[in-house]
Amino acid sequence: MPRGSPDPGRGWTAACLLGIALWIGVTVLVTVLNDDASDGTPTLLTFAAGGAVFFGTVFGYGLWRTRPRDDPELDRLLGELAIEPRTSAATASEIGAMRRVARAYILLGAIVTALGLFAIVEQGLGFGSVGVTIGLIVAITVAWALAIPFVLGRARNASVAVLAPLGLEQHGAQITGERHGRRVQVRFTGREAVTTVGEIELRSPSDEPAGWLRDLAEAERLADEGA
Repeated sequence: MPRGSPDPGRGWTAACLLGIALWIGVTVLVTVLNDDASDGTPTLLTFAAGGAVFFGTVFGYGLWRTRPRDDPELDRLLGELAIEPRTSAATASEIGAMRRVARAYILLGAIVTALGLFAIVEQGLGFGSVGVTIGLIVAITVAWALAIPFVLGRARNASVAVLAPLGLEQHGAQITGERHGRRVQVRFTGREAVTTVGEIELRSPSDEPAGWLRDLAEAERLADEGA
């Protein structure tokens, strides 16, 4: 039983493919229209500018998706669905903390990408120091890698703090547990969340942070009515 708005995943994929096609197409067009075939500067600058626009849009969308925002409905659902005492004050704030971590990674990715495009321009136009730019990229990438254990630990702690009061545990892209004598499973496919309570299955688009929680509440209500 699907619910909610249409899944945006396919639209975003199509938009990315269109963006890449436009990026390559404009670069090829500039190359073809260039009167001086020996001068690759117009092609280089067009390629770099196109990359800046494309990746700027991608990273910008990621930052928008992870923007800080209050989610009173999520807080309410977590409170209503709790079947065990909370061991901390964790509510939607835990998810908010993970959004901040995600934003930090997106910003690092944007910086590395920008430096990579800048290094291409440096090399092509013969100015600056490509070695220094590449050194910065390596340093940021290493710092990024070193932070992975912290991020994974933070994600694990947030998951436990949010799910334990619900009687649930997360295992990769799946949440499982037993509530009110019924087996519960939530699978995240990337495009949607599939929530199953007994024989009842509900689906929500992946862009709804509280979608699977609403589905869980609805599925349990339907299960109670059918009992």
